Amino acid sequence: MPSRSSAYLDLRDLTLRGGEHFERDYPLEMAPIILGGQRYDVLLPEGVTVTVDRVAGGSLVAVSTDATVYGPCSRCLREVVFKLRAEEQEFVPTSKEGWDVADLSAFVDDMVVDVSGIAQEAVVLGLPTLIVCREECPGLCSVCGKDLNEGPCGCPPLELDHRWAKLKDFAGDAPVSP
Repeated sequence: MPSRSSAYLDLRDLTLRGGEHFERDYPLEMAPIILGGQRYDVLLPEGVTVTVDRVAGGSLVAVSTDATVYGPCSRCLREVVFKLRAEEQEFVPTSKEGWDVADLSAFVDDMVVDVSGIAQEAVVLGLPTLIVCREECPGLCSVCGKDLNEGPCGCPPLELDHRWAKLKDFAGDAPVSP
C-alpha cells in the first residue's frame, strides 16, 4: 500500500495498449502550502483519483481531487475554510526522443509518475489569486491594526503624499482606501 504522504505510479507496470484506460484512487496527505509567507493546510478527504489513458505516442495522466483548504484571510487574517476541485493532466511520451527537456513533465522520471507532486501542483493552481474570508472584507487598519470587519477604528484618514496626487486622476471612480 502506498504511503499517505507520497504516491508513485510506474506506467511500465500498467502495460496499456492504445485506447486502454486505467483508474485508481490513492489515499494522500498533502504538505501545507505556503503562499505569501502564509501557511495553508490542505485536506484531501477522498484522496486523489489518477486516470491513465494510452494515446498515440504515450500516456495521458490525469489527477483530480476535492480539497479542503484552511488558512488566513489575506486581508484580515481570520481563518478561511473553502473547498476546491483540483485537476491536472500530464502527457508522458513513450520515448523521450524528439522531445525537448522543457516539454517533459517534471513529475515523471523514467515512466514513474509522482502522483503527490501532480496533486499538489493541481491544488496550488486551483487556489484563488487572493484568499479572503469574503469579497468585501476591509482588512486591518494600516495604522492601528484593528480588524475593520468589526467596525471603524477611529484613526484619522491617511493623508496622501502630494507626490502621488496625480495618480488619483487615473483611479476614476475606484475607491481609494488607506
